[in-house]
Amino acid sequence: MKYQLVLQWDASSLMDYDRLIEVENVLTQELGSTHEVDGHDEGSGQMNIFIRTDYPKKAFDQCKAILSTYAAWNDIRVACREVSGNVYTILWPKGLAEFKVL
Repeated sequence: MKYQLVLQWDASSLMDYDRLIEVENVLTQELGSTHEVDGHDEGSGQMNIFIRTDYPKKAFDQCKAILSTYAAWNDIRVACREVSGNVYTILWPKGLAEFKVL
């Protein structure tokens, strides 16, 4: 798969980590075989879920539909990049100027 979609939140507590695992499990079950949930990480005050896909916009739209009813959606940042690249294209929220995976 050519792209990596990253879903990102601020992290400061064990409850945040529990929420990350819950969201990762839901996405793994709901996204289907077109997109592959490729794990997560946390540290430096942020947590990330990584999704490999050939269709980042479609994967983002599906994630948004799946997670829009979860409280986690309110604080999410989403960007994508080519797997072989290091420049992220910000998809959400509109107006976000910078995206980094620390």
